[in-house]
Amino acid sequence: MSDPATAVLLMGYGSPSGAGDLAGYLTDVLRGRAPPPQMVEDYERRYARIGGSPQNGILASLRDKLERRLARGATGPRVYLGTKHWHPNIATVLPRMAEEGVRRAIAVPLSPYASTWILEPYRSTLAEGVRAARSPIEVELKTDWHLDPDLLGLWARSIRASLEALHDPSAWVHLSAHSLPRRYRDAGDPYPEILAETSRAIAERAGLTRWGFTFQSAGNTTEPWLGPDVTERMLEAKAHGATAQLIASFGFVFDHLETLYDLDVEVRGFAERHGIPYHRVPMPNDADAVVDALARTVERPAAGERFGPSR
Repeated sequence: MSDPATAVLLMGYGSPSGAGDLAGYLTDVLRGRAPPPQMVEDYERRYARIGGSPQNGILASLRDKLERRLARGATGPRVYLGTKHWHPNIATVLPRMAEEGVRRAIAVPLSPYASTWILEPYRSTLAEGVRAARSPIEVELKTDWHLDPDLLGLWARSIRASLEALHDPSAWVHLSAHSLPRRYRDAGDPYPEILAETSRAIAERAGLTRWGFTFQSAGNTTEPWLGPDVTERMLEAKAHGATAQLIASFGFVFDHLETLYDLDVEVRGFAERHGIPYHRVPMPNDADAVVDALARTVERPAAGERFGPSR
């Protein structure tokens, strides 16, 4: 991909840079509705507890590493970074790309799962950005890299290393992912099936015999979310004799609020109250294996979903 008119758009969820951004960030997440003051205060407390989210730094590092990886010592495509929420927003990055001469962009989300729940906001923001561009730009969305061998291998190696450090043959491994409102599954979202497939592939590569798939981070809403929750599974594992338990949050690629607060604060507190030692597998973050998986997705010959051109 040496054509200067072709570039890559790496897409992440987005994160506030500090407490001063929270009200605006949550307004964006809520699609323009101002968050209640209590909600802002709650998130301020969460971010303060974890010392702020490392997400923006990880995304920037992944962008830099991917650009170098695609270049392979020569001239490669420029890699841009855009987020679904907050800055730099995808809808504003695409017009800038067009102004800088990009005519074709390959967009890859930093979630490897081809879920309607995950991808619809990316699709709508990409379409918005294409419409806003003053020069024609076509975007090809490439998704569905959950079974990439580098990603699976990284998770398998990390899980095995964490188990070896525990020195406990009774250890139970919880492979967890963000929960989903049941209405999405009922409407046909393949997310649960994709997660089940991925968890089986990781367990097989890691040689796991004592493990199970579970959900985490269900929203605090009145509608039902998919379960069982990781806390329920932890109690079950304890009842069945597991004296050590390990959480591998494979549903995410990098650390953010859902791992550093939902797991390391909330679930850790639950575990301690029930006499369960808490252990978590380190996240991939900006590991070379993630960069290799992203590069393979960008270079995959199969065509992805297309947006544009805008003119």
